[in-house]
Amino acid sequence: MLTRLPEFVDPWRLADQGKSFSGQEKLRNFSRLRGLLTRPDGEVAFELRIGRDEGRWPRIKGWVRTTLNLECQRCLEELGVPVNARLDLAVIEVPGEADALPESCEPVLAEDGRLRLLDIIEDELLLAVPQVPRHEAEDCAVAAQRAVAPQGRADTVQTEVPESPFAVLAGMKTKRKN
Repeated sequence: MLTRLPEFVDPWRLADQGKSFSGQEKLRNFSRLRGLLTRPDGEVAFELRIGRDEGRWPRIKGWVRTTLNLECQRCLEELGVPVNARLDLAVIEVPGEADALPESCEPVLAEDGRLRLLDIIEDELLLAVPQVPRHEAEDCAVAAQRAVAPQGRADTVQTEVPESPFAVLAGMKTKRKN
């Protein structure tokens, strides 16, 4: 099993050889992911096994593990999101081949007959980023502020939402008439 990832690989040749790669890669080496992180420090552990399946498709199976430091969209504090992703990819040469793949795997397009394994790992990490990263309500700094803030203060976060915005407008209209 190799620990150093080559820049580009020929997935068909590696599948015939049954190559495997495992090791760690620094988070700062993933340029597309780096902008989403509060701190690009830390490492990603990975294992990639490249072989052929019963249909002779080159397959990449393995896993990716790390913790991503993201910004909570509720309190704007750092949030550690654990990632433990399993990979099961089938290599294709043209997009039309994806229809012939087994349902158990996802296609990965080998442009010009080669793949960049670092991109495959980064794609899995990007897929693991929540659409709206947030702490659990009870763990969030905003929830803690709500619990200690006195009622009626202007700097507290409103916790109850009116049933309808039109109900608020109706209440304002009634107050003007009086």
